[in-house]
Amino acid sequence: MSDSLVLKGAKDVKKQKGSELLLVRPKRGGDFHQVKKWWATNANTTIYVGCSVFKVTTGAGTAYLAIDTNEMSTIRVDHDGSFNFSFFILAQVSRAALFTEDWKIIEHYMFPKIAKGPVTTVIPPGAASKPSAAPVVTIGTVTITGATAVNDGDTETYTVSASGGASPSFVLTSSEAGDVIAGLDVTFSGAGARTLTATATDAAASDNPATGTLAVNAAVLFSTRVANADLSVAVTVADTGNGDKYQIDGVEQDGIVATVGSTIHFDMSDASTSGHPIAIYTDATKTTKVTVGIETDANSNDLIFTPPIAGTFSYQCTQHAAMGGTITVTA
Repeated sequence: MSDSLVLKGAKDVKKQKGSELLLVRPKRGGDFHQVKKWWATNANTTIYVGCSVFKVTTGAGTAYLAIDTNEMSTIRVDHDGSFNFSFFILAQVSRAALFTEDWKIIEHYMFPKIAKGPVTTVIPPGAASKPSAAPVVTIGTVTITGATAVNDGDTETYTVSASGGASPSFVLTSSEAGDVIAGLDVTFSGAGARTLTATATDAAASDNPATGTLAVNAAVLFSTRVANADLSVAVTVADTGNGDKYQIDGVEQDGIVATVGSTIHFDMSDASTSGHPIAIYTDATKTTKVTVGIETDANSNDLIFTPPIAGTFSYQCTQHAAMGGTITVTA
């Protein structure tokens, strides 16, 4: 930010290009403030001089610029946004000064009329400092490392690192409200995609926080899906006189009835099912295999079927003909 203006006749502001310089009027009225003389002071005498006063405000703070108005006609003031000033059109202007909000002097500006040369900046002994913003420590890149494919209920530990910025501390959060975060440990609650976010800040209050994200997909454990199935049937294989057939809960090739969206678990844990893998088809001819709504376990031959639509399906042995039964699905 920066500002520039022309002050005419010590009280009229013209051609202002910003908003950092604000001409302030005395509370008791009038155009000029009575400011204690800040140069060549006498310890035994307090002398006041009439000044035009600008309140100078930036993100770093506030100061007051007082311009001695004795014999003054016109002056242009440029401000760079950091309490540094340039002055022009100075034939009738003697001096100015920058003060803190509680009127402690920061700098004294002597103009050519009395400096007999270029504008001279004088810093009196014991002068206050210009307002300045606290240093900003920028933390550049935040990186999260850890498992991205997890199961519902798992607890995973993640590592977080940041470049740029000293001694960062990290806060890890998840877009899934049910997840439990303890430091950098995440216990996942529920299946589905979520985003882990780490926010890094330095110990200083002035830091700009930086964030890093990690996409994680959590799947429900197959065992959990089995436990929560709407219908679970025990599958065995036996020859009752007409060849090997599936037995559904002890009933040979029994029909199964379900509704759309319900889950059917085919328990293939019995040793007799070895060599008789099960699959779902659109009919007993096994012409079209159903792939939607099918879940299998890599550690067993178990299968879960969640019918996506109403209709008649068929559970069948993929290796042998005439070994299966119907699944009737209603809406």
